[in-house]
Amino acid sequence: MKIAIRADGGSKIGMGHIMRTLVLAKELAKANDVFYICRVDEPLSDIYSPGIIKIKKQGFHVVTIDESNILEELSNVQADILITDSYDVDENYFNETKKLFKYTGYIDDMNLYYFNVDFLINQNINAEDLNYRVNNNTKLFLGPKYAMLREEFRNVPKKIIKKKVEDILITVGGADPNNVIGKILSYVKQLDYKFHVIVGPTFNTVNELKQYEKENKNIKLYFNANMFQLMQKCDLAISACGSTLYELSSCGVPTLGVIIADNQIKIGNKFHHMGMISNLGWHEKLNKYILVSKLDEICNNRNYREEISKLTQKLISNNYSLNCEFFMSKYKHK
Repeated sequence: MKIAIRADGGSKIGMGHIMRTLVLAKELAKANDVFYICRVDEPLSDIYSPGIIKIKKQGFHVVTIDESNILEELSNVQADILITDSYDVDENYFNETKKLFKYTGYIDDMNLYYFNVDFLINQNINAEDLNYRVNNNTKLFLGPKYAMLREEFRNVPKKIIKKKVEDILITVGGADPNNVIGKILSYVKQLDYKFHVIVGPTFNTVNELKQYEKENKNIKLYFNANMFQLMQKCDLAISACGSTLYELSSCGVPTLGVIIADNQIKIGNKFHHMGMISNLGWHEKLNKYILVSKLDEICNNRNYREEISKLTQKLISNNYSLNCEFFMSKYKHK
């Protein structure tokens, strides 16, 4: 089957939509022709081009469309299935694309509309709490068992929790327009831990972060990082409350969560209420006292870290990974 994935990534919207759909794309490509549809930038702009570059590096063809005429341009795309992962949609989008493609699907976080689609995926921990308005025959894939995890994050061995915390991972995703990492580093740079800092492809504060690394021997920056290896190495993480939480859960890394976007509020709160992270709340309200005191509290409590690690790995242990055979069984041509 020919499958089109509609997603964008860049400096303003981050790379989350691209990264998670690439997991799905690689699974579906094992038995199907998969390509992407992305909005196109103006020359020399970084609004969408980083996402397009990332997709092409992973070996997928990209069809570019004008963002001012999305539905009209989608009508010229030939595919059996359209899977959309974008917040730039509304009920009219779902109604119109349903007419254009044999099957349509949506990857959701927010539950804002009536979804006239054949299938809907929400990998988030709060997904089953939502009352989705869908057609009677819409297939729902809800919860972390459907998290779009890369292969290395599947069936990860139990994490050994050390008595002493030494290595701490800091990550907020592919973009950091509010310089959350710079703020965190200003609070923790003098602490007696090694900080491993992920620098995303659309960060606009690279020079500032490099200065932190130059002036503090306990800070190391990573560009194009191997996230699995770092999560295996680190004893603790400070992370945005997005898709990275599921990778950290798979690796059993105790985590302090920071909310950096509206779509992370319910996810961060649910993880916190289930005792799987310590949610520090919105980045804007984060201060040195809150962060350092919570770090000290968790680092000095090995039993607590062991409990969190066990809970989070159990959350992901029955992950289906939306593999091609499982996901497509309902939609194969007869």
